[in-house]
Amino acid sequence: MAIDKKLLKRLKILYVEDDPVIRTELSQLLSNFFEDVYTAEDGKEGLEIYLRNQDDIDIILSDINMPKLNGIDMVKAIRGIDSKVPIFFATAHSDNEFLSEAIKLKIHEYIIKPIDIRNLLSLMNDLAGVLYQEFLIEQKNKELSKYKEVTDLNNIVIETDIHMKIVKVNDLCCKISGYSKKELIGKDFKFLKHPDSSNDLYVKMYAEVLNNKSWSGRLKNTTKESGSFTTECYMITILNDAGEVEGAISIQKDITEELAKKREMQRALMKDKSEIFIRSKEGNAEQHSIINDLKMKLEDANEEFFKAQRNTDKYIYIAEKYSLENRNLKSELATYKKNADKHSTSLKLTKENSDLRLDIKRLKNKIEDIKSKFKKEKKQIEVNFQIEIDELTEKLVKMTEKFEAIETNDVLVQKLEYWKEKANNESKRVETLEKQIMLHANKEVLNKIFG
Repeated sequence: MAIDKKLLKRLKILYVEDDPVIRTELSQLLSNFFEDVYTAEDGKEGLEIYLRNQDDIDIILSDINMPKLNGIDMVKAIRGIDSKVPIFFATAHSDNEFLSEAIKLKIHEYIIKPIDIRNLLSLMNDLAGVLYQEFLIEQKNKELSKYKEVTDLNNIVIETDIHMKIVKVNDLCCKISGYSKKELIGKDFKFLKHPDSSNDLYVKMYAEVLNNKSWSGRLKNTTKESGSFTTECYMITILNDAGEVEGAISIQKDITEELAKKREMQRALMKDKSEIFIRSKEGNAEQHSIINDLKMKLEDANEEFFKAQRNTDKYIYIAEKYSLENRNLKSELATYKKNADKHSTSLKLTKENSDLRLDIKRLKNKIEDIKSKFKKEKKQIEVNFQIEIDELTEKLVKMTEKFEAIETNDVLVQKLEYWKEKANNESKRVETLEKQIMLHANKEVLNKIFG
């Protein structure tokens, strides 16, 4: 079986063993799998460690036969404090005399020495899974307990048996209804029914519950002081282990105040509507008066409009008359101007020609000035360019002389080849001369030359 390290790492273990070598080796191995490992060398120390850390220790692994305090006596003391903590006993074949007492102490498992580590971890892994499931169940129970507490604080809770007799009620039910728990328990669920409520409603409710169906609806209940309160009721069935209906739980939310507020709001709306109707009637009378005034003013305005239209027609006639007279005057003026223009045309043309001649003369003078100015600028530009050309020509000549004076790489290479060849020829000539000397000279001459 695979070991779930995540499950084991959630747990802390107390390991009690008097053999130091075994204790050291096994505790080191266990520390790889558990969150924390507490170790003790005998039952007395093991009990002391447990008392100091009882809220943290999840599993106990202990030897039986130990000095000072054996494993059986240590577990007896622990069981006096905690009856559920799982305990593993590591037993030898010689410890059989203790097994009957160990069984009474509800030991979880017995491990035969020498301990099979794989078997031990497999058993503890199974236990870790069970402990984790118990942890989850405990957490869910805590959540359910909180939900129940919140539900009890804010809702009426009534529990019944299969015959719809009340077996349990919460404090809020007693507070709202005015009855004590003693007065309600044993009564039929319909005990709180208001006389205005229909019996058919409860018949249908009971039928739904007996058929293992939930029911929801609105109930009007009566109080001990003959008052009433209204609730939104939700009823679910209670089943036994065999899945059979054995009762029901009714959760009711008191909506009496909420309904009262709605009724007040409706009354307020009705009141507002009636006031609006009255105000609208008064407003209608006022509007009729305003409309009559407006009608009279409209009639006066129409009369004024007709007067203005008549005056406009009169003004149009006068304007057309003046327009005709104006056209006649314009015709007479045009005839007069024609006669006057014939006399003055020659004088006007003579003056215009004289003005044109003066303008032409001024333009000619201006053109001559511009030509003269451009000629000067052109000459100056030519002089400047000639100076620059002379300077560049002089620089070019100097650069050419320098370039011609410098030998190119090819020339140098050729010269170097020439001198190499000449040196080789001279070397060969010297070698030839030496050979001739070696052949024809006597020893005294050779000693003088090479000695």
